[in-house]
Amino acid sequence: MAWQSLANRLSTLPRVLAGPVLRRVAPRSVSVWLAMRAGGDVTLTVFDALDATVASGHRHTVAVGTQLHIVCVTAVPDAGAPDLVEGVIYRYKLAFAFDDQQAMDLPTATGTTTLPAAFAYVPFGLPSFCLPPASLEDLRLLCGSCRIPHGNGRDAFSVGDKLLAQAASNPIARPHQLLLTGDQIYADDVSASQLMVLSDAAHVLLGWKEQIPYDVAGSKADVDKLLPFLRRDPLEAAGFTSEDLDGQLLSLGEYLCMYIMVWSDVLWPADMPIFSDVADATRVVLGGDAIAFSHWFGKRVKKGHHFGMDREAKKLALFRQDLTDVRRMLANIPCYMIFDDHEVTDDWNMTRDTCKSLYGHPLGLRVAQNALVAYSLCQHWGNVPEVFEDPAAGGAKPPGKALLDLLDGTTDAGDYEAKSPALRKLVAVHDETLLATRPANATFHEADELVYNYTVEGPGHQIIFTDSRSWRSFPTGRVGGGVLMPADQLVQQIVNTPPAGERIVIVVMTTNAPAVEPIRSAARHDGVANFFEHFPDVYEAWELPSIHFDRLMASLTEKLPKVDGTRTGALAMISGDVHFSFATRLLYKAATRLGDVQPQPVKAVIAQLVASSFRKETDSTLGFHRDGYAYTPNPIAWLMIPKTTPQGYVGWNVAQGSEKVVGQRGLHPAGTFVPLFTIELDQPTLPTEPDGFFLGNAIDPQTPPDYSYRLDYLTPPEVSVPVDTTPIPTPTAGSTPDQRKMAAEALRLAATKYRMYNAGGAVNKVIGTNNFCEITFDWHPTNVSLRRLHHTVRWRKDKDSELQLSDYVVSLDPDDSAFAEFVPRAMP
Repeated sequence: MAWQSLANRLSTLPRVLAGPVLRRVAPRSVSVWLAMRAGGDVTLTVFDALDATVASGHRHTVAVGTQLHIVCVTAVPDAGAPDLVEGVIYRYKLAFAFDDQQAMDLPTATGTTTLPAAFAYVPFGLPSFCLPPASLEDLRLLCGSCRIPHGNGRDAFSVGDKLLAQAASNPIARPHQLLLTGDQIYADDVSASQLMVLSDAAHVLLGWKEQIPYDVAGSKADVDKLLPFLRRDPLEAAGFTSEDLDGQLLSLGEYLCMYIMVWSDVLWPADMPIFSDVADATRVVLGGDAIAFSHWFGKRVKKGHHFGMDREAKKLALFRQDLTDVRRMLANIPCYMIFDDHEVTDDWNMTRDTCKSLYGHPLGLRVAQNALVAYSLCQHWGNVPEVFEDPAAGGAKPPGKALLDLLDGTTDAGDYEAKSPALRKLVAVHDETLLATRPANATFHEADELVYNYTVEGPGHQIIFTDSRSWRSFPTGRVGGGVLMPADQLVQQIVNTPPAGERIVIVVMTTNAPAVEPIRSAARHDGVANFFEHFPDVYEAWELPSIHFDRLMASLTEKLPKVDGTRTGALAMISGDVHFSFATRLLYKAATRLGDVQPQPVKAVIAQLVASSFRKETDSTLGFHRDGYAYTPNPIAWLMIPKTTPQGYVGWNVAQGSEKVVGQRGLHPAGTFVPLFTIELDQPTLPTEPDGFFLGNAIDPQTPPDYSYRLDYLTPPEVSVPVDTTPIPTPTAGSTPDQRKMAAEALRLAATKYRMYNAGGAVNKVIGTNNFCEITFDWHPTNVSLRRLHHTVRWRKDKDSELQLSDYVVSLDPDDSAFAEFVPRAMP
């Protein structure tokens, strides 16, 4: 059956196209996001366990198009009313007063007849949530990144729905927050079939066709003329570097519809376009002789792509079948989000060259604008809803509200064109001429523009979402990568956040800090690495050793409390990006850190939890899954990868270019001959063990290092306890605090089964299949030696198999004898 345009289906669809998505939840506010095909006023009401109203609010939708209306509505308690508290399952309802005078509630507005089947968990009749607890022993965080609809394997995102269903009525066991750490959409690798649907839906919902700047001369083209396989030439001319430019999103409507399609099944047609649909549409656009066109199209499109589209159709169908579970999950857990690169395009702001090309061309500026406007509407609005509210009396209008006011009621392509300069500024997209005037060639934000970093404050934890994408600087110009977060942004985004006190600090970095050794070696030897295979993301991770990593550690440890004058404790970092999951433990000890004016002793553990991907499984990720941390795609690259583990590094609080006397061990068979030589440090940190082509450094005892690192790539233990899917019961009504503590302890003992690896062969050191991650803690209030973090990864061997579990256990004790400090070897 041929696929149908949305124009033929729209009137049969429910009024709510996507959502509800539960967003920021705090003791005095609850926000819910929706995308709708009809405008109106939306009322949000929150109830406690006794059905009493505890918060309410309403907001009118923003008309992005004639039939696309978006809203993030926030409910707040009445003045003087108590805060929302932990230990309670709250529920919420939505009511709609549409502009055409129709009134509906959530089930009818979403086209469902019974709410629980679509948006609620047993035993509730409404969507529900609970606040995070103060006790880290009870905290459950879910996280992950990187989700592409036509990827290989089964989408792991829906695993979260099963975890919520299992513990829906238990506020202790129920997952409390969902952290989405990048690449929620893939804008630069869209299948031809889905791109046809997105482009069609964009025109129908917006009611107008955006005119895309085509070249530097100012030519424009209706976006519907730029079909799949017709986009690569203008995008390459504009300096886009993604390898998947045939499927790059262009228009605002396409970006918005992509968000709707990855979070809801409403816009999906019964049958997706096939290869002949793409070919026929292209022939109509280009015109000319049918035989000549057939010859051109056959050369233009990758050989055998019509078979590839058939395979993609099956993958898209597999993705779609889980979207009802995904939609229910998103309605029932507070979600927090940040972009990586694919929300815009691959390699976004990665190097000075990519910035120069992208922001020096009208097409690049428009695509970046559209991507960040859509991101602001669909992701960032729910992260910081206060930035999208009306200002207090006499106050300046926040940039989010200015963005909404500018977009609201856009009626045609000319109207959007006229608004584009102001929209670009609000989302911090600046042209190359302006970027070139900035110190260190930095991307930047001004005071009246949106900033995308933010924090989430909990009673027992603080989450810092950093933005290392739109704040980069390139002090070395075109050579290599940039500074992922300039020094002032490390202070602004990390150090200057609200004080954490005794709470655990969790920092979302989006890119690894550091990555696995194969990726680090590819960055160190980028010329050799790219000779064998193009690695577009070679400069994306925080490199160790590097001056930028040393500055990051100094900033992170500012968040730790002082114990007897030493900043002591543990932090966690969450990242994604690489499409496989693992964990590292970094022991960082310092007498004085890089940049300290006065010595600041530190004794810290940094647990890095890499959570990727929901659905971006490739041959390379399966190679990591099979071979572990040392996987490489070719034997030459394998020779360049250090095999030493754990790794040690030492450094000095000195300026770049300082000279140090070191020795190099290993040149004598007995290992005792150490030739002395003076080196000029291009960075203040050196490896103490073999690292790449180095043989390991011995340190002059006259200049001992100021700080040291020990880096361990962790391996999950092998056990044989199967995954337990038994529902977790609701606490007994009227139970005492002591009884609740006993029940919680029993739950924790039972929950160890959820965190254990379901053995069936060798332990997987790296999880390279599609996966879903969870973070929990063993947190003794006084005995630091009993504090551990669990990075639990759920994955399948293939799309039809049962879930497996791998549990990376990170000791948070800086004095753990199993992870002794690296003592640099002195010269003889």
